Amino acid sequence: MQTPIDVQDRQQQRSVPPIRPTRVSSRVDINNLNITRSLGDKAFDVTVTQANGNRARVWVQLLDPQDGSYIVRYRLYESYSDIIINVQYKEQNVAKSPYKLSGMVYHEKCNCPVNRIDKWFEVMGCPETYHQIDEDLSIFDNVDLEKVAAEAVSRFSNRGMHSLSHYRIINNKIYRKTYGEHVGFKMFSDSVLLSLTRKVMLPDVEFFVNLGDWPLEKKDKKDNPLPIFSWCGSDLTRDIVMPTYDITEATIEMMSR
Repeated sequence: MQTPIDVQDRQQQRSVPPIRPTRVSSRVDINNLNITRSLGDKAFDVTVTQANGNRARVWVQLLDPQDGSYIVRYRLYESYSDIIINVQYKEQNVAKSPYKLSGMVYHEKCNCPVNRIDKWFEVMGCPETYHQIDEDLSIFDNVDLEKVAAEAVSRFSNRGMHSLSHYRIINNKIYRKTYGEHVGFKMFSDSVLLSLTRKVMLPDVEFFVNLGDWPLEKKDKKDNPLPIFSWCGSDLTRDIVMPTYDITEATIEMMSR
């Protein structure tokens, strides 16, 4: 029996694609002069407020690359309709400040998925396809999920040797069953899937994730290899490589600790 992975339900807000921790970067301009050197890490005052002037629950960081440009990044702790980012030097706006983000701006933990995944792709600026993904999936033309599940469990569920997670996403709810002894790294694949389901309604799908440090599927292309997602791969294996857990964890948890 697969275990459901729950997220806290919240009332869905406007169907505007979510904006997550965002970077605003611009060359600072003071008195019509480009600044090409650092003015110090406390030279500018940065505030993030609601468009109506009310306070926003947000953590703001100002980063100084030491070349005259500055990066403002922030993490929201509530969702808001329209926010204003003010960047000031000696109480004067610089560059194109104030910056206005129109529409709903969602915080990371908001469980308010967009209904149409195609619309979400469009607003996120996703290309129609990725060459690497097409290439990795090209050898899996026809997938019999029942056969894949039976063979994957039979071959890769040995305690002490393999760590495997079987996921099903049904009606945007995530269900998971693990195989093997050392399956603690499921927390990383769980967090990615939960983050996605908070943002967009995913199609019903079923797949396996290798939780171990080495790729699993060594079958040749002509021998019907199993489609298994992994954080690692090689020229001699058929695992479908995805972004490593340290990258995804750093992205999701950015500025939260």
